[in-house]
Amino acid sequence: MKQLKPFIYPAIITAMAALLILSHLHTTAYAQPGTEVDPLVTQRYVDERIAVLQAQITALQNQIGSVQPSEPSQGEPFMPLFVPQGSILIAEAGAEIILRSGTANVIAGPNGLVDVTAGQDIANGQPISRNHLLLVPATDGRGLIFNADSWLMIKGGFSIAN
Repeated sequence: MKQLKPFIYPAIITAMAALLILSHLHTTAYAQPGTEVDPLVTQRYVDERIAVLQAQITALQNQIGSVQPSEPSQGEPFMPLFVPQGSILIAEAGAEIILRSGTANVIAGPNGLVDVTAGQDIANGQPISRNHLLLVPATDGRGLIFNADSWLMIKGGFSIAN
């Protein structure tokens, strides 16, 4: 009996470890459908979840579609415009103007127009430079008076008087 004693404890521990491992493998391999280990869902459940998600997508698309871009739109392209000598162009806030040919002077209050290219304000009565980007900061009668037939590029709201 003394010879078996050193082997019995390791054998018992090994057998218990093997049983523990086998019971765990058996549980995961033969799990019942619908449990946490092997969830079971029906086609109806999947269809309901898809319908809920589709409704949320549609609601978001409608919400995005109802948002109108501000006027003038940032994506609006520049429009070429011929203006005859003696005409007056009055621009709305946010309008952008580039004089391509001809000559024009600023019509504005005390603050003038913004010459974005030069980084300065152009005061009332001052001539504008060709190919400079001008920005109209407010809808208060600011614009240009043309001393010669001119071509310009414009983006945003404006009106022309002769």
